[in-house]
Amino acid sequence: MKQIIVFIMFSFSLLFADQWDGFFKESGFPRKVIDDGSVVKGKIYQAKVTYQISNNDGIKGNFENNDTAKVTVTNQKGKVISTNKFMNATELRTWARQNFTEIFSSVLGDEELNKEKITELTKLASLVLLNKNLD
Repeated sequence: MKQIIVFIMFSFSLLFADQWDGFFKESGFPRKVIDDGSVVKGKIYQAKVTYQISNNDGIKGNFENNDTAKVTVTNQKGKVISTNKFMNATELRTWARQNFTEIFSSVLGDEELNKEKITELTKLASLVLLNKNLD
């Protein structure tokens, strides 16, 4: 059941990409998204996450224009998935899509996560969201 809840939260975070602050709050990550270039460390469920945001456009609280971020996700066994450089919003979304299974596996703490498991979790999450009986 915990995995379903995590999946639902993660799915909603993908749908509302501009509302990361709420997702971080719900997952136990530091309470505020910091965009002054500082290195921020925290944990999202089973993964350790480090991010650094450069507020290049001078507008606090957004991630647009020429703002960039560097992100590192480390799973329980120490495997690292990283952007390796600062990326703008478009590049970061592309990186996240390309590395979705590894990132999601790290967050859930499940080394065996694959497309079939993601499909199964998606179906279960849909049932829960539609208030259908899981039996």
